[in-house]
Amino acid sequence: MNIQWIETFVTAAHLQNFHQTAERLYRSQPTVTVHIRQLENLLGVPLFQKSGRAVTLTPYGRKYVKHAEQILASFEEGLVDMERERQGYYRQLRIAVSPQIASSYLPYWVKMYTRAYPDTEVIVSVYESVDIGEAVESGKVDLGLSRQAYSSLHITSEPVQKERLRFVLPHDGGDEETSLPVTVEEALERHVLITDNHPGYWDTVIWAIKQRVPAFRQMRVSQVHVTKRFIEEGLGCSVLPLSSVRRELAEGRIMEAELGELELPFVCTYIVHGQKTEEATEFLTIMKERT
Repeated sequence: MNIQWIETFVTAAHLQNFHQTAERLYRSQPTVTVHIRQLENLLGVPLFQKSGRAVTLTPYGRKYVKHAEQILASFEEGLVDMERERQGYYRQLRIAVSPQIASSYLPYWVKMYTRAYPDTEVIVSVYESVDIGEAVESGKVDLGLSRQAYSSLHITSEPVQKERLRFVLPHDGGDEETSLPVTVEEALERHVLITDNHPGYWDTVIWAIKQRVPAFRQMRVSQVHVTKRFIEEGLGCSVLPLSSVRRELAEGRIMEAELGELELPFVCTYIVHGQKTEEATEFLTIMKERT
């Protein structure tokens, strides 16, 4: 049996069109027909029936397709395993991480981990914080790094780091040593407040700001990186973790407002995990040592 016959059959079974199958697999349509015929001859049963240009699976085809998918999946898994072996990876660690953590702390933690454990392949998947707990609970990943706690019978959320929020706005072009500081009130007179870009703290922040500035305009933006770009372009101000704006502040692309009596809350990084694998335990140890 040729694995290409199986690949052609599975693709054709999903598309139910030999022409589209040929395009999808970058093969000629006659080649697709030959592959199907060779597989049918091997099995001794018809897999497709034709009606004009359309093809549909026969009862035999519908029964065999699940076996063909398993064969193809096993073959592809074997290729992946051999490639990992060739690269010197004998273990694997799968991490789900929020976008803000992925672009700030995670690169350093992964660098330290891979130096200590070069035989472990690290696979990083970026999720919104609200979805990380489910990814851990379903077994898609070994652990999660989230800005939002997750609670269930089999999953634990452990806070490992906290940082205070910063009120940031477009840079006014002034010199840091000679320019007067901009207050939160002045910032909100000039700019719309960009909200909803980070989970967990916006209700608290808006309530605290309203004690100082009863009326201001809001713009809801769902991503931190988009918020930062909007601020740089002078479209608004916002409240963000220091880790997400440290570079922009250092380069003078944005600036901080003077808080006065306004108290902003802290934001936490949570480790979300179930039954920890050996690799996850090693990663968490390194992460805690360097936090």
